[in-house]
Amino acid sequence: NRMGFPNDGVSQVVQRLRGQARGQGRPIIGVSLGKQKETTIEEAAGDYLAVMNDVFPYVDYLAVNVSSPNTPGLRELQSRSFLSQLLFTVMDGNRSLAVQQNMLARPLVLKISPDLTWEQLDHVLEAADEQDISGIVATNTTIMRTGLAGRRRSEVGGLSGCPLGERSTEMISYIWRASGGRMPIIGAGGVTSAADVKRKLDAGAMLVQMYTGLVYEGPGVAGRILRSL
Repeated sequence: NRMGFPNDGVSQVVQRLRGQARGQGRPIIGVSLGKQKETTIEEAAGDYLAVMNDVFPYVDYLAVNVSSPNTPGLRELQSRSFLSQLLFTVMDGNRSLAVQQNMLARPLVLKISPDLTWEQLDHVLEAADEQDISGIVATNTTIMRTGLAGRRRSEVGGLSGCPLGERSTEMISYIWRASGGRMPIIGAGGVTSAADVKRKLDAGAMLVQMYTGLVYEGPGVAGRILRSL
């Protein structure tokens, strides 16, 4: 994937979210927050706050995306110097919106890259813990091409699907151990079967997400996996 964040814009998304009936049977809805391509990382927090402000009443949780490889400069926000301030700003905005709208603050999860070194991941986890982030999404897509043999292996963009599965599971296991099992983890990457889900859960994930697997298997795969588990 090298499409960046393709969507119709937050105003259109909000119109659709408003149409989601609340109550029994309503799906859990999360929105991913990210910066626009043209926004500098120094000004990135403003983009995160703007989207959060618009979608806040209609979502159950928010994902702070600092790890897409397809938005220039975005991954720099994972560095300690930027991440702590970004998370502080977004968490403060979350609490303020909850008070203003007389609603509960939304759980904020941090979506990280699979290409972090262990030292970099330690810094990310320290920042997440300091700002009382609700959980970690491990992981986004990768720019690594280890083990690929196809002629398209040199193409640019974020690689997902099966080649990402083992690395994302390693990251989940590391986060679980490093946090003493205290940090809730949403596992993502290379999930197409019940066995893939079980590996993520065994590594320490509390929840598991699917993206690329839906493309190849169709939406019915979620029910098949749950029945198998």
